[in-house]
This record gives sequence, C-alpha cells and structure tokens, in this order.
Amino acid sequence: MLRCESLKKEFYYGNSIQSVLRKVDLSVKKGEIITIMGKSGNGKTTLLNCLSLLESPDDGKIYYEDKLIDFNDTKNLEKFRRENIGYVFQNPNLIPCLNVVENLIIAIHEKQSYAKKRRKALEMLGLLGMVNKEKQSISTMSGGELQRVSILRALINNPKIIFCDEPTGALDEENSNNVMSILIKLTKMYNTTLVIVTHDQNVAKVGDNQYVMREGKLYESE
Repeated sequence: MLRCESLKKEFYYGNSIQSVLRKVDLSVKKGEIITIMGKSGNGKTTLLNCLSLLESPDDGKIYYEDKLIDFNDTKNLEKFRRENIGYVFQNPNLIPCLNVVENLIIAIHEKQSYAKKRRKALEMLGLLGMVNKEKQSISTMSGGELQRVSILRALINNPKIIFCDEPTGALDEENSNNVMSILIKLTKMYNTTLVIVTHDQNVAKVGDNQYVMREGKLYESE
C-alpha cells in the first residue's frame, strides 16, 4: 500500500547540516500495523511527516498503491492527503471552543448537510459509548477521553492509513493501554493501515512489523 525508497532529509543550522533521514526504505501492506521506536532526535517524527506527506523529502521516492507522489503538485497532494490520510498526535489538538461532537463535525471533509455530518459524528461516538459526551466541553475532559476523540477524528473520513506520533506519550499506563486497545480495535474494524512512532516498548509490541530508528536509519527490530 505504501513504500518509500532511499528517503533523505537534511536540516540546515547556520553553516552546519544535520542529516535526519539517511536513505530510509520501508514497505507497508494494507491493513498492517507498523511500529517505529527510537530515541529523540533520530528521525522518527521526520520520517512520519514525510510518509504522511506533511513534509517533502530532499531525495528519494514515496509511493501510495504504486503511484509515485509528486510533492511539487501541491493541489493534488493536499487532495490526496485529505482523502486518504489520518493523523493522531501526542497531544489531541482539539479545538477548545468547540464541544466534542463539534470537533468531529468540523473534521468531516465531504460536502454534506450539517444534519448528516452530525449523525455521522454521533455514530462514531457510539462506537466508544461516548454519545453522552457529545456536548461536553473539551476543557473538562481527561487526557484519555481527549485522545479517544482524536482517534475518532482521525477515522471519521475513512482514511486508508493513519499515522500516530507518540499517541500515548502524554498518558499514564492505564489510559495508554485503553487508548491503544481502542485504536487497534477501530483500525481493524475499518481495515485501516496504521503506522505508529513511539518510545513505549509496550506500544511497539502491537506492530505486525516493528522497526527502530538509529541516527537517521531504519532497522528491523530484533
């Protein structure tokens, strides 16, 4: 479904150059769960941002379903990302001035009536038994509840693939386990491919294939 070949990415700091990705290769099948571990500064998030088309690599190629991604075609790139990709961040990044159901409604890309969008948002909340939370203020929710809503937001447009950047990094162990259980359950329900970057070994173990980033290079986990 997704593969990258010889991805390279460099950042310039004054007169110095930092090589963050060094000829990274990765292949991901449809419905597969991929986990990537590594210390901070080794390129995990940069790789995730390139694969999710938020950043362009300096060199190398990215293919989705055997179609080469053209990072210069910004209009079609944005359309492709909107229709195919979901993202779960370490911090939920929900809109504070909107309640739970409104945060889901605003994320729906399809041109539908407000009533249809609201119905879809409520159906998503129903999957987690959270319909009673529809009008709750974001500011009054726990970290675990917020991350559950962010997972629903990532899934609400039926993406083919979801990228997760430390999805449990801000949670305690109990909430971390609950959130991962929900994430895996829902992605399997929708047959969605999942790529997770994490520091947590327990999270890494859920991967069908597990990798480690070291100094900008990707290795299969031992």
